[in-house]
Amino acid sequence: MSTAPSSAGRRALITGGGAGIGAATARLLVERGWRVALLDRDGAVAERTAKAIGALARAYQGDVTNPAAIERVLDGMVADWGGIDDLVNNAGAWEHAPLLDLTLERWKRIFDINLWAPLEISNAAVRRMERGSAIVNVASVMGQISAPTRGPYCVSKSALISLTKMQAIEWAERGIRVNAIAPGYIMNEPTAALIAAGSFSTEAINRRTPMGRFGTEQEAAEGIAFLLAPEKASYVTGHTLEVNGGWNAYGYV
Repeated sequence: MSTAPSSAGRRALITGGGAGIGAATARLLVERGWRVALLDRDGAVAERTAKAIGALARAYQGDVTNPAAIERVLDGMVADWGGIDDLVNNAGAWEHAPLLDLTLERWKRIFDINLWAPLEISNAAVRRMERGSAIVNVASVMGQISAPTRGPYCVSKSALISLTKMQAIEWAERGIRVNAIAPGYIMNEPTAALIAAGSFSTEAINRRTPMGRFGTEQEAAEGIAFLLAPEKASYVTGHTLEVNGGWNAYGYV
């Protein structure tokens, strides 16, 4: 009989789990044996997603910036499943404006969601985790490069990557791995809305991406699942996995 670690029966919390990459990750994890708790500001969306996934999913309504909501979902996981093994800090927010047009309040709103919430949620989860647990912070290619008019998003995601490394080195002694994923341009509803609004060009993104296309939510979810899985990534921590079609490797004009 194999004694290798397994994903079967593991318990994961996914923030922003009602839709997008969060929902895709939830579906994939359940297919591979996890139980998942979906925390989303839109409780109805989270409930629909959990219902579609089945009995191994639970939905919770709450804002990631609200400590009481975090405690409620973690306490619920303890009550339902006896604890938490894995955390996916997926919830995020976006600002699109020139630096000179951005007030400090607008910067703070993005940092509250993209950086401070993952910090607070991770701290709360780690206090309940045992050895062998794992965290994945969903960063972005925009945290590794810079782009005009995307200041708060780029800077907050860059800080999240740095936080990931700090968490990894501090919590290694607890037996907890922490990694990040940095998706590139992923085709989903928010991306489609930005394209429709003229925020960027599909053709330009495809030309700039070596693989010549947008990524999918499923491809991002596969990266997250890999980093969580103890049977696959047990010696991986402090790493940022790029799922971007070669975007960062391309420097030719």
